[in-house]
Amino acid sequence: MKNDFTVLIISSVWWSAITRAAVEFIESGVAVHAICPAGHSLRCLKAIDSIRNYPYVAPTVALAGAIAQIRPDLIIPADDRVVATLHQVYGEADRATAMGRLCRDTIERSLGRHEYFAYARTRLSLIDVLRERGIPTPAAASLATMEDVRRWCASTAGPWVFKRDRSWGGSGVVIADTLREAESGFHRLSHPVRMACALRVLLADRDIYSFMEATERRPLPVMAQAHVTGMPANIMVACWEGEVIGTLGVNVVSYQGRTGAATVIEITQSADMERAARVTCATLKLSGFFGLDFVRCAQTGTYHFIEMNPRLTQIGHLCHGGNTLIRRLLQHVRGRAQVALPSATMELREHTMIALFPQILRTEPETLNSTAAWIDIPWRYPELVEELLRRPWPRRGSVARLEERLRPNMPYGKSVDRGEALGKLSSLLRAGMITDMPMAAL
Repeated sequence: MKNDFTVLIISSVWWSAITRAAVEFIESGVAVHAICPAGHSLRCLKAIDSIRNYPYVAPTVALAGAIAQIRPDLIIPADDRVVATLHQVYGEADRATAMGRLCRDTIERSLGRHEYFAYARTRLSLIDVLRERGIPTPAAASLATMEDVRRWCASTAGPWVFKRDRSWGGSGVVIADTLREAESGFHRLSHPVRMACALRVLLADRDIYSFMEATERRPLPVMAQAHVTGMPANIMVACWEGEVIGTLGVNVVSYQGRTGAATVIEITQSADMERAARVTCATLKLSGFFGLDFVRCAQTGTYHFIEMNPRLTQIGHLCHGGNTLIRRLLQHVRGRAQVALPSATMELREHTMIALFPQILRTEPETLNSTAAWIDIPWRYPELVEELLRRPWPRRGSVARLEERLRPNMPYGKSVDRGEALGKLSSLLRAGMITDMPMAAL
């Protein structure tokens, strides 16, 4: 029987979080199509109806054609590049044609009102809006010149955070402790990516998408933000036409590097984060999923808003309160009950301290702040577990392996082969973490 609801997942990076989300969509009984790069873990899921390659060139034309052919009820962007491209598809679509109207309607239904698309691209604009509505945010300013940097550092206590617009995943962020580091960081962020760095991304990471962007030689705005001493936190939101359908808030217990992704999280409820989520959703008339990043102040416990992720984040598949955010949104949009989580599965997945898999594999066990966590391994999909135990596809090439041998301090930890991954898992379990199945199953 043909499914009466179709989801199109689009990814231009190799993050595995979107694959975990795809499992939730599949198990909810909807048809799932995907557009992703070669080697993406989405390709391990046999239940996906169709998979296309994310285009190297002219992505707006390719995505518009895919939307017209698949005619999805909902588009799920996996990363910020895809969000920006969908915004561009919307802007270029011809309202005088049936295909143009279809693209515009589908994108606006999936992401929210087009009038507010710009807030997803410019960090400072949303910070200003939320500050006006009483949401705690650190001081921030746009920087155009090196003199702006010096004035900022002279008037604001360090350390200082500098961010380049249209960057994500911890890239394009510099935390400076001295004026010299601040000037160097601003120079790097405000200038086009050096060709040597672009070539490294192409050869070591096999990331042609980032390479193509770097060759455009286009400078981007830089924002300065006051540093808040504390620990990261974030909230993911499922929403529809400006209404919040469900939220999941977490405190970050451990994370990669100084600006990288979380590896261990603790589910929490925060009035600060909830209020910021509802204000953001109502103000920008959002639909689909988005995330908000915070820092929980060490002195006051107040959650300070840092930035928005205009997409599904890496905690969307987690079960809390008997359901996941993905299933909650589908239930709301479809107007009927979804396929329930199996009771045994739900019992296993209801945890508050969670080590995210496979992100935890890039963390050394001795550096973790807490060991009493449940490792989030998708045992029901052994082919996916096997894939996630391997190095990420971009890091499997010989250049990447050579780079990791010659560069001892990788920014977000070294990738690991299957044997080393199993050894790390064993160490984590001996240190007090838990999992649902014995390691012998591997």
